Amino acid sequence: MTVRFGRLAAGLAALILAGGTLLAAGCGDDDGSGGASDGPGGGAELVLADKGFAESAIVAQLYAVALEDQGFETEVTSLGSTEIADGAIRNGEIDLYPEYTGTAFLNVLGRDGASAPAGAEAVFEEVKAAYAPRGLTALPPSPYNNGNEVACTTDAAEEYGLETLSDLGEASGNLVYSANAEHLTRDDGLPLLRREYGIDFREVKTVDISLRYRPIEDGDAQCVYAFGTDPKLATLDLVVLEDDKGAYSAGVPFQNFPVVNTARLEGLPEEAGAALTDTLAEVDALLTEGEIRRLIARVEFDQDDPRDVAEDFLVAQEVVASS
Repeated sequence: MTVRFGRLAAGLAALILAGGTLLAAGCGDDDGSGGASDGPGGGAELVLADKGFAESAIVAQLYAVALEDQGFETEVTSLGSTEIADGAIRNGEIDLYPEYTGTAFLNVLGRDGASAPAGAEAVFEEVKAAYAPRGLTALPPSPYNNGNEVACTTDAAEEYGLETLSDLGEASGNLVYSANAEHLTRDDGLPLLRREYGIDFREVKTVDISLRYRPIEDGDAQCVYAFGTDPKLATLDLVVLEDDKGAYSAGVPFQNFPVVNTARLEGLPEEAGAALTDTLAEVDALLTEGEIRRLIARVEFDQDDPRDVAEDFLVAQEVVASS
């Protein structure tokens, strides 16, 4: 491990003590060798992060594999929340990570959904402009959208007549909800559901973000905090409830986009900087909702390693050569 990567652990430890939780860390390559130094990346070291759930881990590994093919050396670490990732990248402890436009707009920047401009492109441009003075560069997003949803079992939907979030507000006192801890306190999470729809569950099962569907599968919960790209929505007997007021989604898209520390980007040689932005753009352009669901299914259902999933996908798409 290089000196710079060694300093990552100390920097992230400081963030943890300040109020976060580091879930797991690992190198992009099992042998820690990174990419070949003879590509345009020239052996430049990049520390990437994900936010501790399958989709984010896959995207971070897609970035890492493609960047290594361009001659960068990478390390990927897993962080437990948006707050930790945002702090780490602004402090220069990590160089880039995948974020969502809606999360950036609503949670990082603290904007009100009612103030969001119309259209996904306009939302991204506002995020990009607001990130710049924070020392961050927002690169163009992927096509897919991963909005917040609430899904309930078909049995619960039939018993309580659940079609909309407002319906859930009336029946929620009889139901158990499964969600991760961050969702329970985020202003666009459960607090919003309570405020706008009167949703007050009889009980909330607090689980790791990657295990949100476990209580549903075990019969211990009837409703779950879901993402629009969750493959479990197609395999479990669930009904996605309509956001009849439009308040939960707030009309804000949740497109994946790379956040890069601007000082790190501008500190790269010109050829390496161009290779970084061009490579991320090439990867992101491939990520439709159908593709990302298939990749997530391999990790969540088949228990495949995100690194292996990323490599297979990029080889199949002819972004990188087969090793």
